[in-house]
Amino acid sequence: MTTKKECLIYCRTSTLTNKDGDSVHRQKSSIMKWVKSNGYTVRGEYYDVESGSLDTMERPEFMKMISDSERLGITVLVFSDQTRLSRDIIVQESTFRLLSSRGYSLISSENPKQFIEDSPTSNLIRQILGSFSEFDRSSTVSKLRVSRLRKKVSNHEKGIVTRNRTGKCEGSKRILEIHPELESLITKLRKRGLSLRKISSHLKEEYGYQVSFKSVGNILKDIVWMKKEKRRMNRKKKSSPILNVV
Repeated sequence: MTTKKECLIYCRTSTLTNKDGDSVHRQKSSIMKWVKSNGYTVRGEYYDVESGSLDTMERPEFMKMISDSERLGITVLVFSDQTRLSRDIIVQESTFRLLSSRGYSLISSENPKQFIEDSPTSNLIRQILGSFSEFDRSSTVSKLRVSRLRKKVSNHEKGIVTRNRTGKCEGSKRILEIHPELESLITKLRKRGLSLRKISSHLKEEYGYQVSFKSVGNILKDIVWMKKEKRRMNRKKKSSPILNVV
């Protein structure tokens, strides 16, 4: 009698803007290729919109996967590559050690042996790659910060501002610009007295939106700012002098 091979799969992107892009598609494509070639059946799919530096134990979908794995008795967790697990070497290694000690098998579909072999050499390679990933993330964040600062200074001089009035960075879209329908949904849920976490959960369960509670908080701030800015612009129009042409 053969034992049925089952697994749970995990994907992660840093922002909601990647949800409908090719990032998740590429991750799932890599994962499913490994799943099919190794004869596994997928019992659950989990997708987080969280920073790669955030502790895995603070990611709602990751923790739901662990909870479901215990309920279903599944110990094989598959993700596309180690950056989807984490871009922080400490988070990566602590998660690996904790789950391995509980009998889990972590599978990187692009490098399956990376988290399976527990030899000094494989551990060293995994940690080196994790360190490069962390360095790459830090370097990218630093470059983006400098680029956005320059854009903000330039745009501030042009009078293009956001709610912090420091200038809007071109090419950097807020969630409401991509999903304007979230404004009414979040406003309605907030009026019902729901917390940021409950709003986040409700958006996912009822409407299929993956929005972290931190993003919900930022969206609420944006909504307040946009209303104030609209009132300010209306007052400015009313106070502008009307030139009579004779």
